[in-house]
Amino acid sequence: MSRRNHRLLIELPKLKIWICALIASLVISFNASSQNHRFDIPVCDNIDSIKNIEYGNAINLKGESEKLLLDIYAPQNDTLTKRPLIVFVHGGGFVSGDKAIGYPLLFSKGLAQRGYVSASINYRLGVAQPQTDTTTFEAMYRAVQDANAAIRFFRKNAAQYGIDTAQIFIMGGSAGAMTALQLAYMDENEVPTCIDKLKWGSLEGTSGNESYSSKVKGVVNCWGAMIDYNWIKAGDAPLFNVHGAADKLVPFDSSFSYHGFKCGSNILFERALDLGIPTGLKSFENSGHTLDNDTNKQNQALVEISHWLFTQYYSNNKGGEIKHFENEIEGFEKLDKTEKYSANAILFTGSSSFRLWSNIKTDLAPHEIIQRGFGGSNISEMAYYINRIANSHPYKAIVFYSGANDLTGGNQDKSPTQILETFKYILKKLRTTHPNTPVFWVHISPNESRWKVWDKVQQTNQLFKEYADKTDAFKVIEASSAFLNADGKPIPSYFKPDKLHPTEEGYKAWTKLIKPYLDSLK
Repeated sequence: MSRRNHRLLIELPKLKIWICALIASLVISFNASSQNHRFDIPVCDNIDSIKNIEYGNAINLKGESEKLLLDIYAPQNDTLTKRPLIVFVHGGGFVSGDKAIGYPLLFSKGLAQRGYVSASINYRLGVAQPQTDTTTFEAMYRAVQDANAAIRFFRKNAAQYGIDTAQIFIMGGSAGAMTALQLAYMDENEVPTCIDKLKWGSLEGTSGNESYSSKVKGVVNCWGAMIDYNWIKAGDAPLFNVHGAADKLVPFDSSFSYHGFKCGSNILFERALDLGIPTGLKSFENSGHTLDNDTNKQNQALVEISHWLFTQYYSNNKGGEIKHFENEIEGFEKLDKTEKYSANAILFTGSSSFRLWSNIKTDLAPHEIIQRGFGGSNISEMAYYINRIANSHPYKAIVFYSGANDLTGGNQDKSPTQILETFKYILKKLRTTHPNTPVFWVHISPNESRWKVWDKVQQTNQLFKEYADKTDAFKVIEASSAFLNADGKPIPSYFKPDKLHPTEEGYKAWTKLIKPYLDSLK
């Protein structure tokens, strides 16, 4: 043997060790560099799957014992040992469908690529004939029992599958979404009396893993509906909704019923906002059920769903803790009882930039101003409090500056779409008491403190402009460019040392842009 070959034999094991170490370091480096975006955008191309795991067993409509199976998808070479779980329930009208085809597979794999563990489940199918509201409710009831068992299965086997048991979400499409919604929000005492509990048992069910909890941290509803929206109560789990606004099978609103499921995504979104529950809505105009099976639209939905789940993963909000501005709102209510305003008064409401505008009444004179900015409020808080802020007086106009605190660069930021969807509901609530009052929305301004999200701010401003142009429900006051210098960067003298709130010079810039709109009012 030559000396050269002998040296290769000695060095080869070392080379293998070095290569393995390099691969490991690349995997670790990849995961570390992806952590800031994990759960929001795709961070891995390759996923692992385990098929047909038995998670329970139950008696089906035929009186037979049925094995309940699920598939698991997870990021390949993952370094995290405790990961959030999404349990997906497929659709099919409770009579058909499967865990491994169509949009259940698209969503399950898409979420796994973003760093989640996703589990797509099968459950007992079948609706007793003739189909009625009662037989459909009972089919849903069996599906809820099985989904409960699936959640309990992962709590029981959390260590084996790398599950963070505090981060379990339920998600479904169509009948699967009905299952997910009723699982999260229907209590035992709310089960419709037409369901035969003596035959089918309790809501929790006995499909498996009975000694574990089936509680979920949040719900994603894709083109589903509830029997009764009042089952959602303050403090309940957060809710995200996706729906085609032209759905003719399952209602987007409450204009018709699907075998007794009459409260669609838009109604549920509004209910959650009214209760202060973290929520969101991605609606698709001119789109039908399952978004017309259009994978492009479904992928758009996946982007919004993923971002919302990302915010919920990092949130400690348990679902009704929105009242930390209660003292400020009570203060407004006291002022409304003691201060007198004419019908020509203009309401300014929104976040701290309006609250801190100390010279607003002189800057905008001779207009009569009611100043109602509060704290560092976000758009959901504005939706929650708007009736208490705006319903005490008639107004010549209402001016908003809101949404800026939803775009901070943190892990609680709303997407531009969610800011607009929430504002749409604020407008809807206003129109019940102020049907003809002009409404203005002031552009979110750029600033140094939040410069890293300037692109998201621009997207939001553009979405508002497009919606205002299309609906004529309100007017947008384009004010953001006034805060930028010739280089396209924020003007330092327009901001206080916090590089966030306007100085007097900044407020003067706002005055020049806002006052002409007020002057134009009749």
